[in-house]
Order: sequence, then C-alpha cells, then structure tokens
Amino acid sequence: MDTVREVAEEGKRLIDRAWLGELSRDEAVHRFIQVGDGLVGPATAGEIVDDGIRWLEANATRLRVLAWCALLEIPLFIGIAVLAFAFGDYLTCLAAAVLLAVLQVVHHRLMPTPVPTQRRWRVRH
Repeated sequence: MDTVREVAEEGKRLIDRAWLGELSRDEAVHRFIQVGDGLVGPATAGEIVDDGIRWLEANATRLRVLAWCALLEIPLFIGIAVLAFAFGDYLTCLAAAVLLAVLQVVHHRLMPTPVPTQRRWRVRH
C-alpha cells in the first residue's frame, strides 16, 4: 500500500510541476511512468496528468484566494481575540473567535471538489 501511496504523491508533485511550467506534459507523463514502475501505463499516466492539470487550471483562482485567506485570517482574528481578552473586552473576544470559526467553516465549504472528468473511450483491436 505504501508503494501506491508514494506513486500517487509523486504523481501529484509531477502534475503541480507540469502546471507551473517546470516540466512539459510529456516529461511529467514519462516520469510518472518511471515512478510507477509498472503500476501506471502510458495512456493512464497521460490521462491522469491531463485531468490534474485541467483541474488545477479550473480552480487556480479559488485556491489562491483561499490560501491567502487561510494564511491571514487565523493570525488576525486570534490577535484580535487576545488583545480583546487582555483589555477585558470579552464580547469582542468572543465575536472574533466565533467569526474565525465561521470563516473556517465557510472556507472548508468553498474548497473545490474534484470535477468528474469524462473518460475517452478507446477502441482496442
């Protein structure tokens, strides 16, 4: 099971690098086949890389906004809550904590889900 997990993780890294332009699509497919060492065929590896790149392109803006929000909101709202608590304003402290929890739930709901992709059927002779 560890081998399958390692191949999947390396596949994700290769898809990310291909999407960022560090690797060409063909290089990513070739390396994915090498890492898979018989677990992944050339056609399957090509479909996996293409689907991953397509998913990243479709959700890039949403992921970027969510990343910035996640990076900034936790320190900001925790800082407000700590300052409010230090100055004895417990209502503001509670409001900051509740707002942080609500934003975390909202961001969890906004995370993009994997889009089902239509498989290309191949005719084998």
